Amino acid sequence: MYMSLGQILHKRAMQYKHIEAIVGPKRRMTYQEYDELSNQVAHYLLSLGIQKGDRVAILPETNIPFPLIFMGTLKIGAVIATLNWRWTQDLLNDVIRDIEPKIIFYDERFADLIHSLQVPEQTQSIRISRQLDLELEFAQNLATFPSTYPQVEVKPEDHAAIVYTSGTTGRPKGVVMTHANLYESGLNNGLAGCYRFAQRVLIPIMLGHISSISILSFQSLIGFTVVFIPKLTPDNLLETIESEKINIMFVPPQFLRLILPIIYKSEYTLSSLTEIQTGGSFVPRSLIEDYEKLGFRISIIYGATEIGGSGCYWNPIMGMEFSNSVGRPLFFDIAILNRETKEKLPTGEIGEIAIKGPMVFKEYWRDPEETKKVKQNGWFLSGDAGYMDENGFVYVVDRYKDVIYFGGVGAIFPSKVEGVIKELEEVADAALVGLPHEKWGEVPCAFIETKPESSLTKEQVFAHVYSKLPKHHLVEVNFVDELPRNAMGKIDKPWLRKNYRPKLEKL
Repeated sequence: MYMSLGQILHKRAMQYKHIEAIVGPKRRMTYQEYDELSNQVAHYLLSLGIQKGDRVAILPETNIPFPLIFMGTLKIGAVIATLNWRWTQDLLNDVIRDIEPKIIFYDERFADLIHSLQVPEQTQSIRISRQLDLELEFAQNLATFPSTYPQVEVKPEDHAAIVYTSGTTGRPKGVVMTHANLYESGLNNGLAGCYRFAQRVLIPIMLGHISSISILSFQSLIGFTVVFIPKLTPDNLLETIESEKINIMFVPPQFLRLILPIIYKSEYTLSSLTEIQTGGSFVPRSLIEDYEKLGFRISIIYGATEIGGSGCYWNPIMGMEFSNSVGRPLFFDIAILNRETKEKLPTGEIGEIAIKGPMVFKEYWRDPEETKKVKQNGWFLSGDAGYMDENGFVYVVDRYKDVIYFGGVGAIFPSKVEGVIKELEEVADAALVGLPHEKWGEVPCAFIETKPESSLTKEQVFAHVYSKLPKHHLVEVNFVDELPRNAMGKIDKPWLRKNYRPKLEKL
């Protein structure tokens, strides 16, 4: 029998009233307090005239106001729409015009940003935090409303959230998730991710992305505690793991590299931490083994906003020899399809990774054409090139939109070249991007972020790459102080394509 996410939280609160549910730097809440305060949020929204299907936008920091607004919105059948503070003002204005929210909640640190936007007169803007706690006036206002569960019928097919994609292949798209989508993805992600009752889970990343939405969606199903860090630094991260006895956390791959030397030098034992989840880009086996030696299991996650988060999991229990894969799926189907015919490909052949299951999103918000492109014959077409081996492990080769076609010599998969470049000791990270060229169509150019005090030269990079790959795989090398990244830490290749104009007339 289907049960809404709000009902699951309510049932969990009745069962285990005094277990901690959410923890921030200034406030801690049990499941009972979480349920009752989100009920008050629901009644507050109803008092403002918010009805089923209305959009409630939020510009959040990583703290407890977000789950309160999230759950309160879901309990009345309204739709939570997440805004990204890393977006440009123009993009934020476009999204606000598109989703037409009845109300925008925002945290204190984004007050200036909100005031600079073109918010329609009929849309209320309400600040919900101050000094990393609930805004006093907002909290006092909530206290005047009933703490009982709102009597609003919420159906599985009702819209629950509009979550925007990371925009790694262009403009972010609003992914519409129904209540059933979030419930089903919660079952998959919660069970596949090895979460347990009464564990303590750290969310140090930006809220509003599908990974945080997913964790909050299945939290009450399993009954663990979520701890938030509003301002992420290596020292703050380690101190929180130690003091809050964290068992599981999710961090982007580049943060794993950043904090490892700090862990080596730290006096913290971090004895409670058993699993670190990561994903979004390749994690080398050597880094996984370094963490294993310290007693921390690294789990690799592959997924997409359109499937409610995770699609495949890998961890060392499955075999270190498969660490360059993204693991196996759990409660749904994955296939490798021919990009043209959409037929299933044999084991080992590269094609488009496609996913089928009840957690696949309903549609892109007000964009039926883009929806039709990626939802075909029951499959969600991921846009990722990959293959599956004879053991059922899935391997991601690259994003199809990142594949470079240079002068008719065949497809160049950037990840292959990036992997070779990152073999160089002085390279911190690298991105290969196809830049437009009048004669050759696209040319592969590398952007390299080096480690401190590096003396690496372009000539050394070319020599190393050409020793392993044909010369047409790399024609230009650029050193940068820092590679641009999106909210999830992925390298922002569209930004590089848009903002870099090299002189390539010699080709």
